[in-house]
Amino acid sequence: MRKGLLLLATLCLAQESRDLRIELISRLNPLHDAGARWAVIVGVSAYQNLPPQAQLRFANRDAAEFAAFLRTTAGGAIPGDHIRLLTDRQATLAQIRAALDTWLVKSAAPQDVVYFYFAGHGVLDDRNDGYFVPYDADSQNLHATALSFQEVDATLSRRLRAGVVVMIADACHAGRLGWSTYTNADAGRASEPLAQIGEGDRSFLKLLAARPSEASFEDEKLDGGHGVFSHLLVEGLNGKADTDHDGIVRASEAIDYVARRVPEATGTRQHPRVAGTFDARLALASTEIPPVAKTFPLDVTGPAGSEVYLDNAFRGAIRQGGALRVDGLASGPHTFSADFPDGSNLNGTVTLHEMPARVAIAPPPPSPLAQLREKIEAGNVLGTASAWEFYRGRQFAGPERPAADALMSGALEELGQACVSDYVQSTAGGLKRAMLQRAVDALDALRNLRPADASIETRQLFCRGRLLIADSRFAEAVPSLESAIQRDNRFACAYNALGVALARVNRARESRQAFETAAKLTPEWGLPLFQIAQQLVAAGEPAKAVPYLEKAVAFNPRSVMNRWNLAHVLRIAGNASRAEREALELIRLDPNYAPAYLELGQAREMLGNPSKAAEAYDTYVLLAPNYAGAEDIRVRAQRLRVH
Repeated sequence: MRKGLLLLATLCLAQESRDLRIELISRLNPLHDAGARWAVIVGVSAYQNLPPQAQLRFANRDAAEFAAFLRTTAGGAIPGDHIRLLTDRQATLAQIRAALDTWLVKSAAPQDVVYFYFAGHGVLDDRNDGYFVPYDADSQNLHATALSFQEVDATLSRRLRAGVVVMIADACHAGRLGWSTYTNADAGRASEPLAQIGEGDRSFLKLLAARPSEASFEDEKLDGGHGVFSHLLVEGLNGKADTDHDGIVRASEAIDYVARRVPEATGTRQHPRVAGTFDARLALASTEIPPVAKTFPLDVTGPAGSEVYLDNAFRGAIRQGGALRVDGLASGPHTFSADFPDGSNLNGTVTLHEMPARVAIAPPPPSPLAQLREKIEAGNVLGTASAWEFYRGRQFAGPERPAADALMSGALEELGQACVSDYVQSTAGGLKRAMLQRAVDALDALRNLRPADASIETRQLFCRGRLLIADSRFAEAVPSLESAIQRDNRFACAYNALGVALARVNRARESRQAFETAAKLTPEWGLPLFQIAQQLVAAGEPAKAVPYLEKAVAFNPRSVMNRWNLAHVLRIAGNASRAEREALELIRLDPNYAPAYLELGQAREMLGNPSKAAEAYDTYVLLAPNYAGAEDIRVRAQRLRVH
């Protein structure tokens, strides 16, 4: 990361306060490491696609607390540019992959210590494959939208060069996460597969929140709300676990502390577990406390929002007025660091004399890394004068190289994953050609950054197949989708899209097989069921289609298209009363969706309620006056009122 610049203040009086210069220093090393320490820290409380009952409360705060601890002297004084903290909206599948597979792998050296911390949902699918659940995951299809334990294992066990790995997982909260299937009854099943992550000849410590049969609890009484395991772990590392009082909290002491305190705090309902091969004397924290001395204030001025750390403790952010006062500082040297809003940072020391002091800071001109970040944040990822073009034309030196690689990797994968996530959420309609083209281009570029990642080509073939379908080039889409399936025979998205393409080239039997395979691979995904129902309706069997659509709605109750099709098929199957109820539910879901009012009007006509039918038709015409047939519907409503 870039270093900040010092701007000396000129308005303070020498006899009242003193301006200080920041001197850049080498990294502190309170844990006496041979190398550096690095951390990827993830915490997700608010999930984009999970039902309300599956949301968590404090996982994001647990992650932030652990990251803040690592910045302190007690936690090893890990610099801010050695930590990747991803919480809630930041913690997408693409960004977690970029942090783990690109930044961490390219940053950590053989003598280094690496942390991977995850607080959030950890679940098993119907095949007992384990997943960390990122912010944008969809429980309908975890294989396509979540981070598999297998992938994390491959990164931490084989691709990472670090000599020591510490994995902390407070990720045993739920059994099933679906809108219609959420249950905590088998919570903790993910704990056993989590314990299997990590192999090879490196030291690998795994601290897991609970046993396989247990849930991981949160408690709002813990410092404003935290997970019990995560909070007590940090509490122990801050000194309470140092039972031999040697000034160091070692792995064995931290393990003993949470093993005792977590059951006490949860009424013996939760018991942490440990796995892996590691040195029990591995230093995890320092508890040495400097003597108390006379203290003085330090005023820090600079860009609003800059986060200031003194002696490796967060002291606050500079206010909008441009100042932050830090009280309680003894005379003498203090470590000083600042994280600026533009992503740059400053690391150094300030030396206080026995009087108040003042220091002014400012970021330097944008570095290539900052310019790359600016382009990405502006949404200019691909194309002319884009982040990708800028990235390929610049040389990034030192630690900026893996940081730039991770920025670019995350941005490209976000575009590529959008094609997959959109498909999991969508139905047959609503193809978005521009988005599909961006996804294909982004995944093509991403292959240059991660050539060993076979999943990138698989997703690119799938997105290309979707693009060909959008262009009505169905015959060409078939081999692209078949190639995706050959590379990943569990990729249900590719099977479903293949079914669509095969249906359009009059290969109905093979199309149905593809849809059924997709449904078998992802029993809670609504889209394959929707496609099968469509085929049954086309074959003149709407009554047989109804159960498939009912399941599709249950698995994705926010899908307007699923609900509309259920109302429509119920009506043509002769069940007008249920069609009316589903149309009303659809209107509650989206009051501005005009076709819902057309279905409602038709159902009410069948029920012999012409005045109510006319009201529904009037609303349809009001919302969609330019739709084909809108004038016919207006006339129809008028005729119903006359009669």
